Order: sequence, then C-alpha cells, then structure tokens
Amino acid sequence: MKNKYLSIKSLMLITLMTLLSTQSLFAQLPNGSTAPDFELTDLNGVSHKLYEDYTDLGYTVFLDFSAIWCGPCWSYHQTHALKDVYENHGPAGYPGVSPNTTNDVMVFFIEGQGGTLAQLNGASNSQGDWVAGTTYPIIPTYSGTNSTSIASAYSIGYWPTVYQVCPDRTLTECGATSSPYSLINACLPPPSLNDDARSFMSNSAGSGCSSVTPEISIQNYGLNNLTEVKIDVSLNGVFQYSTIFNQVWSNATNSYQPLNLATLDMVDVLLDPVTGLVNGDVISIDVDMPNGVADTDPLNNQVISFAVDLGFDNAYWDGQLSIDVAGGPDNSWYLKQVSNNLLIASGFGGVSGVNNTLPLVFNECYTLQSINGTNLAYTVTDAMGNIILNGSASSVEDFDNFTTGDQVWTNIENFELSTFNVFPVPAKDLLYIEGKYDYLRVIDVLGKEVLNSTYTNSINVSTLKNGLYILEITSSNLKFNKKIQISN
Repeated sequence: MKNKYLSIKSLMLITLMTLLSTQSLFAQLPNGSTAPDFELTDLNGVSHKLYEDYTDLGYTVFLDFSAIWCGPCWSYHQTHALKDVYENHGPAGYPGVSPNTTNDVMVFFIEGQGGTLAQLNGASNSQGDWVAGTTYPIIPTYSGTNSTSIASAYSIGYWPTVYQVCPDRTLTECGATSSPYSLINACLPPPSLNDDARSFMSNSAGSGCSSVTPEISIQNYGLNNLTEVKIDVSLNGVFQYSTIFNQVWSNATNSYQPLNLATLDMVDVLLDPVTGLVNGDVISIDVDMPNGVADTDPLNNQVISFAVDLGFDNAYWDGQLSIDVAGGPDNSWYLKQVSNNLLIASGFGGVSGVNNTLPLVFNECYTLQSINGTNLAYTVTDAMGNIILNGSASSVEDFDNFTTGDQVWTNIENFELSTFNVFPVPAKDLLYIEGKYDYLRVIDVLGKEVLNSTYTNSINVSTLKNGLYILEITSSNLKFNKKIQISN
C-alpha cells in the first residue's frame, strides 16, 4: 500500500453519523449489506478510498458515525476503544500505529452532521475536543469539506452508529463495542478459489397480497470474473423454477449486457414472482453453478429462506381508512393500489386518523410502503374497525400489505331501499324497519349472522358490539342489503 502519511503528524478518524432521535429519515443498513464505497478527505487533506485503499487489500474497517453534539458519541469516543485497535492493528507505517501492528484494521471517525472545525476542536455546542489525542483519521462534513450525504449513503438512523466493514465489503452494525478487534474473526478470509459465488437476501422484496417478487444479491467471491449463476426457487420445500442469471440491465446503453462481475463485485437480482401464496408459506432460494461449474465453496452462501406475510386479507372497502403514522416530517410513507400503482394516500409521520384520498376498490391488493424510519409505528384501520395494518418500519423501504378480499362482502351492495325505511343511524337499543318483508338477518364483518327475525317493526340491537353490520332483508324471494351502524 502506498504510504500517504509519513509527513503527517496526526491523523483523524472517519465517523459516519446520523440523528440520536426517534424522528429520522433513515434506518440502519441491514447486517450483510454491501458497504457503499466512498472517497473522503480527512482533516489533514488525505484522501481515503474504502474499497481501493482498504477492503480490497484485506483490511477490516471500522466506521464511527458521530455528531459533535451527541453525548453517547462523546462517551464512546472517550473509551479510546477505536484508538487502541487502530494503534495496535492499523496499517503499517501510518501515524500513531505501532511498529508491531498486525496490519489488518483501519478506523475512521466521520462527523456526519456538518459540525464546524471549531466545534470539532471543542468550541460551543460540542461535547468536547474530538481532535486532541485522536490518531486515526477524522472526516469532517462542514461546508467546503465532505458532504453530509455520506450519512445518507449509510442510512444512519441514530448517533453513534458504528459499522464493521469486512474485506468482502459487507458490513455489520457492531455498536459501541469495547473490544473491536474480537470481531475480526467474523469476517471471511479473502477470495482464494476460482469460481465462487455468494448470495444474500436483499434489503426488501416486492410483495403483493398473494405473490412475492424475491430480490437477492449475488457477489463474486471467486478469482475468475463471474459471468453466470443458476438460481433455484422453492415453495414449502417444493421446487418452483430455475433461472440462469447471466445478464444485467445497463442504463448507459439502455439494454441488457452480459454479466461480468470482477472479484468482490455485487449485483442485485429481481426474480420472477412466486404466486398463489398464503400467509406462512416459506420461500427458499439457492444459488449455484457459478460460471457453469459447481460452486467451490457453497458454505459461504447465506441461507435464503423466509416465511411469507401477506397481511390482512379481507379489509372492508366501502368506507374511509384511518391511518396513523408515528415520527415527523422526515418519515415519508405512501399507500398504493398494487395492480396499477395508483397512489391512494401519502404523507409524513406524526399523523393520526388520516383518510385515503381515493376510494378503496373491491378485491384489490394494497401496500403501505417506504416508511423511512427506525421502529416508527403505523396503524391502518378500515371502516368496519378492523386493524388491517399494524407494525413498525424497520428498513429504508418497508412493505406491509392488505387486500379488500373477495368473500365476505362479495354480494353486498347499497341498494336504495325505497320500500323500506331503516332508522335510527346509528342505532343504540332498537332498530326500526318500516315496510313489509318476510325475514331479516344482521351479519357482522366476518360474515357471521348475529341476529335474525321474521317480520317485526323493530329489533333489539343492544347486545351487539359497536361497529358496522349488514342488514339483509328478504321480501318476496328478493334480498336487499343495507349497511347499519351500532353505537351503544
């Protein structure tokens, strides 16, 4: 490695940080993700390239993402855990690194929120002097230096965030660990075999109410360029389909080009949909035959197997949704109709009781998507009071689905009952029906009959739970249906 540091007296740390807050635009990158490459300049004007200068040369890299105002960041900085691992295991010949170094680690501190040089040196609104005594590189992001977009690239959700990046370019959030060097053994050895492909579950999978479109990542861990792999997809242990992946889309040429991955390069693969699913089905994906030969090390592949969660499968469509989303203005979300990508609701966090701007459609799939937050709760309730979505966002692009179904409400319509007068609405104790009929039934949201009666001018509904019901009236072999509301 070229020694760029012999004339430099002190080096600073690259740290990538985001907000120590419950309101955040990003969620952490999932463990096993590919670390975004970067070229950043430290306080001494030295440039650092993550791949070229470090991981591709076998170094494990620790990235400390912090902010000058962050108390927990300062507390971890003061433990000197990263300073110790840098000085004892950092690149040979770098300032502050022991002559007896193991020469297999690099450390960076990145101030990710644009703290000024004066604040890095301990000025007002800073937790202390971050520069004094720091021997590893410090990456600033104030005006005229590096951009704060580095924190966005790493999807930082809170401060401090500490990532370990292995030589294979994959990362793990290791937290404010007191013994960083103990984590080195978790990294795989450098590539040494000719034809070796690794596979990973991607960040998210496009999902509908009865189908899933799996997305995986493939890495060339062999010494030969990777030109093809075979991908097998199974459902509940039963083989579904196999595909040879050997080309990728090029935006530059607006066409597919032959796959040609260099060592350690990765590519995302969007597979064909798996259809006809029900909740709890298990999809398994196996990657093999790199360059048309047996994978020389199949054990370094991630086991890709996940249970299907298709969401609530029979939401009531003929009424407004009530949407609650936690967070703030940085927490964006949208609700779309899957069949045509029609947006029926959207907004930001910190809302309660928001309605859809376009009506729901019978027998349709909907997905709540792109809730950009860390464990920010959301709840969606249909007009019958069913909680059809309830969870918390856990990734940059999260999916949660529901369908309006095709069973309970199939034959129910709002007829104008000109020959019947039903009141009051809502009803509390007695529901009055004016007009001659033969028989009536009251049906709940699950399609269960809860009351029935031959002809009478009123029925007692005081025992029913609050909510919407269907009143089915039979007269001269004709059936009429009307929505009623009970509010006791």
